[in-house]
Amino acid sequence: MDSSDLLPTFAELAGTKLPSGIKFDGQSFASPMLGVPGKPREWIFNQLADMWYVREVNWKLNQSGELFDMSDAPFSEKKVTATSTEPASAAARQRLSAVLTELNPAGGIRDSGDGSGRHAGKAKKKSKQAESKNGLPQAKPSEGKPDRGDPDTEP
Repeated sequence: MDSSDLLPTFAELAGTKLPSGIKFDGQSFASPMLGVPGKPREWIFNQLADMWYVREVNWKLNQSGELFDMSDAPFSEKKVTATSTEPASAAARQRLSAVLTELNPAGGIRDSGDGSGRHAGKAKKKSKQAESKNGLPQAKPSEGKPDRGDPDTEP
């Protein structure tokens, strides 16, 4: 289990349903908490910015389509070539690719077009910020709000 399992678990314990039309990658672990056998997770999805992977016990597939044999994890992960015809790795690639297709983590990423690899929204936002004398973004003074003594802004 991981932190993505918390929301489905709390919803089940509260007796409510999660919103429809949204894919949640978590799975409730309420049953084992209540002493009823549960269904173990088949995979876990992890994402940090524009890097992600889906992981099973012995396999990991990342955003670049690279498959890794994780049977010796945490001590090593062995990259499996894309041309490998070994049945276990081919089956793992197919299963994990299907999970990434369903989750569609790339769906919210748009290239900014400036070669930076940043999301378009972040690039646009950054370009609108004023820069201070030392080249760092300068915070705008809050409009109509008293200064709270933020140590990162100058009075």
